[in-house]
Amino acid sequence: MKIAIISDMHLGYARFEEDSFTQAEAAFLDADGKADCIICAGDVFDIKIPKLETIKRAVEIFEKVKIPVFAIHGNHERRSKDLTNPVQLLATAGTIDYLHGTGRIFEKDGEKAFILGIGSVPEEYALTAIKKCIEEVKEQKTNDASNGQFRVLVLHQMINENHIEGQQCMSVEDLDGLPFDLIINGHIHDRKQFLDGRLIIPGSTVVTQLKKEETEPRGYIIFDTKTKKSEFVETKHRKFFFGEIELKDAGLEEAKNAVSEKVLDLRAKDSEAIIRIKLAGKMREGINAPDFSSDFGLDRLLFIDNTLDSANIRERIERIKKNKDEKLSVREVALKSLENAVSGKVSLFDPHELFEKLCIGVDEAEEYLKEKK
Repeated sequence: MKIAIISDMHLGYARFEEDSFTQAEAAFLDADGKADCIICAGDVFDIKIPKLETIKRAVEIFEKVKIPVFAIHGNHERRSKDLTNPVQLLATAGTIDYLHGTGRIFEKDGEKAFILGIGSVPEEYALTAIKKCIEEVKEQKTNDASNGQFRVLVLHQMINENHIEGQQCMSVEDLDGLPFDLIINGHIHDRKQFLDGRLIIPGSTVVTQLKKEETEPRGYIIFDTKTKKSEFVETKHRKFFFGEIELKDAGLEEAKNAVSEKVLDLRAKDSEAIIRIKLAGKMREGINAPDFSSDFGLDRLLFIDNTLDSANIRERIERIKKNKDEKLSVREVALKSLENAVSGKVSLFDPHELFEKLCIGVDEAEEYLKEKK
């Protein structure tokens, strides 16, 4: 039996709305021709109450899929117990089989798979919810290993690679002893595998967080229950490039040129790609870090993360806090700043005298400086 694993489509995601639909559809239709069933590990939609147009397009995608689709809700869709979430709504349309705290048996060519789904719950309750659900399933005897069923657990939670004392979310170690042949988890947007391939995190079909890890190709996973092997299948998607620039005592033009060269280099690889440039380092003394985004007009696929001089900004914030604590007046703060600026650099004039002249007017300050020459 071949199981396709797809997660985190975030249909209707505002920043790249069309990508969310076209890339999800590409994954589902490709899987429809290669797998026996599809398991969707949550965050089908990007928000709890999607627009009617978003729901309509989601239904149209799932109506094209001919093999069974089993899905859980993610944290983006989680609502109060007595309210309907949008994944449940898809189930009422007959396009998917919604699982939350329940299991289904899927059979193909005499082989059976028991699929237990637990939609997103608050992280501190996740492990308790899983164990409670397993006990309920055991009582129902629907997960009896002796009947030869392949057992699958589907989750949508945060999972730490290692156990961290005091951390609320689960760890890989917590999942290791669970009685399942395959554990699928959504929520995490970069593709990962643990426990010798028994724990699979398929990643998302659309870029949402603009993280460096999201530069990997988009697609889905196919898991073969007989060989216990998985394969990543890349599907049609918009590429995402992440560039980093480290500047040191850069002038304004030098900084702008560095950004332009990086953008042009990445655009040459793919003119329709999403690009994020992370700027770090320091500008030359006396030059403030500019907003580079305006230099690239209406390029909606370009994002510039400007962290230049962040250390200096932190220092200024701390200085403001200190002045506030010392209850210095605006006049005292300005005078102190002037003293610091000229300390050890200028001896021709007294900063106190210059400050007093500046308070009167620019002409008076200029006249004072002429007298001191």
